[in-house]
Amino acid sequence: MDRGIVKAILATAASILLVVALAVAILLFLSGSPREGTSHELADTVHTIGGKPTTCGELFGETCSFALQSDYNQWGQDLDSFVNAGTLGPFARSIGFVAEAKLSLQACEVSAAAGRTILDFYTLAEIDHPTATTTDLFPFWNESRQFLCPVNSF
Repeated sequence: MDRGIVKAILATAASILLVVALAVAILLFLSGSPREGTSHELADTVHTIGGKPTTCGELFGETCSFALQSDYNQWGQDLDSFVNAGTLGPFARSIGFVAEAKLSLQACEVSAAAGRTILDFYTLAEIDHPTATTTDLFPFWNESRQFLCPVNSF
């Protein structure tokens, strides 16, 4: 084949490729990012706490993280009676209802996740309660898994 013809074919192919790439870029730019319209926010479910309708943010006094909001939405309906049952021990009584509720929900979160153990719960609890011992925290793990968010038996 003649060199001139080969060069012409290559130049034509390169031009077509450039036009297609430019068209795709323009389409992507005009359509916007697919993430712009996507929201990962959870509904702020209302549960009765202390006889009053309460959202996660109202209970904890701040915007709840995605994980805490999810936990509250899933297990919050029984949170008031669970924490007020008084079965979480002396450490629980010393930290108050809100902290007890958060630790209980965190225990549920960790126990519901495949492959996570009580050690993961201790690590998570240590963020807000660095001086808590395993003896302080074990009742949250044990009681939550039995009564607030029972783990299905096989």
